[in-house]
Amino acid sequence: MSLTFYPVGGYVFVAIVAAMLLVVLARVVPRHVEVPYGRLLTLKLLRLLAIVLLLLTMLRPTLTFTESTPEEATLLILADRSRSMQVADAVDNGSRFDAMKRLLNSSASDLDSMGEHWKVRAYSFAETVEPAEMEGGRIKLPATPDGQQSPLGAALQELLDTEGDERLRGVLVLSDGAQRAVPPLDAAPQLIARQYAAEGIPLYTFYFGQPGNSDRSDLAIEDLLVSGTVFANAPMQVRGQLHAEGYNNRDATVQLLWEKKAAYGTSKMEVVDTTRQAVVTADSRMPVVLRYTPAEPGEYKLTMRAESPDGELITTNNESSTFVTVRAGGIKVLYLYGASRIGGGGGVEQAFVPRTIAESPDILVTTKLFNYTRLQQDLRRELVPGAYDVVVLANVDKDALNMESWTALAAMVQQGAGLLMTGGYHSFGPGGHRDTAMADVLPITMGLAERQIFRDSLRQDMHIAGPLPMRPSGNVGPTHPVMQVLPNAAPGSGWEALPPLDGANRLSRNSLKANSQVLAESADAARHPLLVAGQAGNGRTLAFAGDTTWRWKMQNHGDEFRRFWRQVVLWLAKKDGTPEGEVWIDLATRRISRGGRLDMEVGATPRDSDNPQATIDFEVTITLPDGTTAPLATVATDAGRRAGTFATTDQPGDYLAQVIASIQGEVIGTAQARFLVPSQDLELDRPGAEPALLASLAKMTDESGGQAFAPEELPSLLKKLADEKPELKTEVVRRITYWDKWPVLLAMVGLVGLEWYLRKRWGLV
Repeated sequence: MSLTFYPVGGYVFVAIVAAMLLVVLARVVPRHVEVPYGRLLTLKLLRLLAIVLLLLTMLRPTLTFTESTPEEATLLILADRSRSMQVADAVDNGSRFDAMKRLLNSSASDLDSMGEHWKVRAYSFAETVEPAEMEGGRIKLPATPDGQQSPLGAALQELLDTEGDERLRGVLVLSDGAQRAVPPLDAAPQLIARQYAAEGIPLYTFYFGQPGNSDRSDLAIEDLLVSGTVFANAPMQVRGQLHAEGYNNRDATVQLLWEKKAAYGTSKMEVVDTTRQAVVTADSRMPVVLRYTPAEPGEYKLTMRAESPDGELITTNNESSTFVTVRAGGIKVLYLYGASRIGGGGGVEQAFVPRTIAESPDILVTTKLFNYTRLQQDLRRELVPGAYDVVVLANVDKDALNMESWTALAAMVQQGAGLLMTGGYHSFGPGGHRDTAMADVLPITMGLAERQIFRDSLRQDMHIAGPLPMRPSGNVGPTHPVMQVLPNAAPGSGWEALPPLDGANRLSRNSLKANSQVLAESADAARHPLLVAGQAGNGRTLAFAGDTTWRWKMQNHGDEFRRFWRQVVLWLAKKDGTPEGEVWIDLATRRISRGGRLDMEVGATPRDSDNPQATIDFEVTITLPDGTTAPLATVATDAGRRAGTFATTDQPGDYLAQVIASIQGEVIGTAQARFLVPSQDLELDRPGAEPALLASLAKMTDESGGQAFAPEELPSLLKKLADEKPELKTEVVRRITYWDKWPVLLAMVGLVGLEWYLRKRWGLV
């Protein structure tokens, strides 16, 4: 029992109130009449009792009755049952799992004795966390560890979620320390350990097995990298990394295998390129580059494989595969851009535009910068008919190339290549192109005195200050393919929402050639031409006065930015028509780890004979490596487009995604694409123990006692924990307060009332 006061306003406030009341009691007496001493003493006594009662009420005294009882703590044991625990590198060449079980069995008596004051619970983990029975301190574990993953982080998280309501004294983690897991079980153990540290729960870690080293000989192909889309008859590079352990001072053979399709839908893998890598150190990683030129369009599987040397035990990681799509000739774009000052680099626009154009799988972009430290370069070998479908000149001065190169470029345009010149300090007339062959092919004419000299201040008369909102012009602009920045919307709509250009080159309407068309103009009274189209021989040309469309992308209009520049290239290459009835499927990746999630998008273009308002229905199915099929639900992302995510990727092997598009039950087309889940063994490809990871987890909880131990130290730790006295849990049984009860109020009213009655009777009021 304890007596506690909770004074109103604090003790100082109560003391001040008490002092003031006592002063009033002592000094205030009746002055208009003589009061006998006995009666005055009686009145003061009644007042004093009322004051005391008021002060006690303000102090709010409380009697608290408590009871203390021992509180049981809980000790958890988490044992690894994944396949890597089968590795025989423990004591006496036994398996890690057997060494762990022997250790736990030898500590059974200590665990049993701890049960007097502790709750001891055991769990094992692999893909799931399972409780393990305990009898007499002995933990019943499976005879053989067969888990396919060792998600240490996810196991610790599930343990905390399950036992978090208990007073956890600690967690014993017995494992080889390696985290081998795939989504969604790949939670980082370090993040979970921080949660244990925040809760004050120590981790006691014990590792089994030997760290990976050069004693185990192994070759592995890692980090396979290749473009998902390539073009027929265009050389391609396949990059990877050869990881060699235990093969120092030897050569390793690495091959590139390509899928060769035969009759009746069969195929086989053939070697198309080979290289030999010299392995110098016992544990080394070396880049590998192999090459091949595919001849026929289609979808193909490729594999980079390291030949297995004698004595290699694990061969499942010797190769890495993926799929590529070979297209029948893509659009080849040459993007030439210049610096605004000698020795400088490209601008922001030149960083954004070619990268955005290259995002389209059917467009190949080659870039070249001119910084004018070397003038009059000769590009005649590159500028030959058929080498490129489109050439873009972005702020390129005439002095970047020699006159023969400009003439070669004009000849390319005359024979069918598309040409675009964009705005800049050294574009059009300021770039001196009145004196190059570009004057013959561009859709505008340039004046005599427009030249911008390097290092001179900017000629304001040749540029228009911004902001310049860009809008389709006249009757042609709204319907032109280049100006359709919104899909399935009214022709020429969407431009009002785009950010204005910062400025533009001045293209006068008086300078337009007879066959040119203004596609876009500034949305002001001047209506400055901003985008002009023309024809030069068999080639299409565009003159674009702006160079700040990158602001569209930076201000949440990335789709419009991408669509505009893609349509510019398609129109210049004369491929702006969309094939009717085309159905496609786009996979986020062609290679995904087991248990991972694959995003994909499907789409279709209606035929001319179809109702343009009709809904396109898509049926998407995935064929798994075992031959079973699974439907994939998709959601609409745009007209004629749907997206979905496939997550059933636990089987290694080749998967086939197929889509059937139909309108009102009539099939308009189909498409398919393959992807791969590697068959590498998560647990045994890299079976080395990782004691450093376990030690780092224990270190994170060291403030609450966490520590990394060698297996033989388990008995001493258990004895230390068993010697700890259980903490006392204090429970409040009952609280009693008298100051807020009715007798106190009645006594207060009685004292004040009696004092007033006596003064009334004695004629003092």
